[in-house]
Amino acid sequence: MSRDEIKVIPLGGVCEIGKNMMLYEYDEKILIVDCGVMFPDEDLPGVDLIIPDFSYLRDNRERIAGLVLTHGHEDHVGAMAYFLAEFPEVPIYGGKLTIGIMRGRLREHPIDPQTLNVHEVNPGGTLTAGPFKVEFIRVGHSIPDACGLAITTDLGTVIQSGDFKFDQTPVDGKPPQFARFAQYGEAGVLALLSDTTNAGRPGQTGSESSVRPAIERIFADAPGRIFVASFASNVHRVQQILDIAALYNRRVAYTGRSMLNVSGIATELGYLHPPQPIIDIEDIEDYGDSEVCVLMTGAQGEPMAALSKMARGQNRFVEMRENDTVILSSTPIPGNEGAVFKVINALCLSGAHVYRAPNHAVHVSGHGNQEDLKLMLNLTRPRFAIPYHGEPRHALSYADLCEQVGYNRDEIPFLQVGDVLAVSPDRCEITGQVPAGSVLVDGLTVGDVGNAVLRDRRHLSDDGVVVATVIMDKQSGAILSGPDLTQRGFLHHPNAEDFMAQATQRVRDRLEDLTRAPLGDEQGVARLIREALADFIGSTVRRRPMILPVVMKV
Repeated sequence: MSRDEIKVIPLGGVCEIGKNMMLYEYDEKILIVDCGVMFPDEDLPGVDLIIPDFSYLRDNRERIAGLVLTHGHEDHVGAMAYFLAEFPEVPIYGGKLTIGIMRGRLREHPIDPQTLNVHEVNPGGTLTAGPFKVEFIRVGHSIPDACGLAITTDLGTVIQSGDFKFDQTPVDGKPPQFARFAQYGEAGVLALLSDTTNAGRPGQTGSESSVRPAIERIFADAPGRIFVASFASNVHRVQQILDIAALYNRRVAYTGRSMLNVSGIATELGYLHPPQPIIDIEDIEDYGDSEVCVLMTGAQGEPMAALSKMARGQNRFVEMRENDTVILSSTPIPGNEGAVFKVINALCLSGAHVYRAPNHAVHVSGHGNQEDLKLMLNLTRPRFAIPYHGEPRHALSYADLCEQVGYNRDEIPFLQVGDVLAVSPDRCEITGQVPAGSVLVDGLTVGDVGNAVLRDRRHLSDDGVVVATVIMDKQSGAILSGPDLTQRGFLHHPNAEDFMAQATQRVRDRLEDLTRAPLGDEQGVARLIREALADFIGSTVRRRPMILPVVMKV
């Protein structure tokens, strides 16, 4: 492999939000940055997670020098269990909280974390993996230990921003390392891969500390219990809620698996400092309504999260009361708006007071707006600017920003998953592709759900299913009984039984007319049943349910 160029290969995280995984190739070695998941939408029924396709890495596993994690969010570390199940020998590098969250996730999988080659690297620390020297540079984000990376080879330095904003008044008092980005800019940066999530938003993203005044006002006025729904990994937000609750003499309980897990890890590692002991959710009835605050998951309207169950009256620990206050300390991820508003409406019907962004200043993004992105460009002054961590619309907005700062739009590449981007001091262009895409996780199965399965699931969810069972004599081929028709998700109205009786008779008539199918040919019988039902249902109700003939031989 040539030493006169660095190859940048996204296995995820471009033209999409989530599933982040970036490869850097130089001098026959591969450095991996992040290994995250993406969550499915309604087009993928029954799918739990989407992870990157590791095919290219399987074919080149002996060349992998290491894997570096920028921070602990699911879209950056969530697929590590699946990666380590195949590549347990690969050295892993990340911040203390990032590694702690990763280890916590591994407990849910048959992987012994003690057998792994894991190294903690603090912001400002460096590591060497093959021909790559990597420095962790602290940035602002909605989780502690978030870092950008300066990846240096003999050819030059590539900076990957990670998820970032420039928070100058952070809750933990640790601002971004502006000087290091500027020092790399002075020395010369070959390329900058920049977060583009908020490239369409003008101005600068607010500080995490800016949400405190609005939340304090809500606490001061709340007449009853207070429930705060937030991302569990937003440790600084959780810390602010804990501090405000103590200020107003409220005891705090956690509920929701991820809130319990991440808060426990963050407290154990010294990132979270509860000013008073956390109480058990089962004990909140021991306190007056004005003495309770519950931190919970479900701010994105996830149906199985604590907030959604509470809104539906199905939370086994908490039942909503009139004058309860609910703070949704987040904004809906694109695509989740409907689920979030459904939860809000249910809460309002129960008599709760609901506060949410942007109506109330109870949330601020962890991603930089346009001025943050321009500042990163001006600090690092890269030869080439490369958008990533965003959808095509975000990349396009970022290209507009780059033009404003002085970059030639023609030199800004728009990457897709699997593209091979060759970067050298005099060029930055896509030169090929590697095998890449999405792998679907359904329960304990990985990659077994394909297009045919998804098509059947969509068919079932849209039109339901009709099952027709007949019993056939295995000697003579005669139909002994049936058809017996059952249906699910197809019809539900007073005339359903009459309709199914008519359909049964139509199939029975066709079976009695059966003369061309060979005796004992169950496939021919099944085909006839399917055709008869499809014709009858299509002509009478204009529906196309999945039809499953079952022919049993006795």
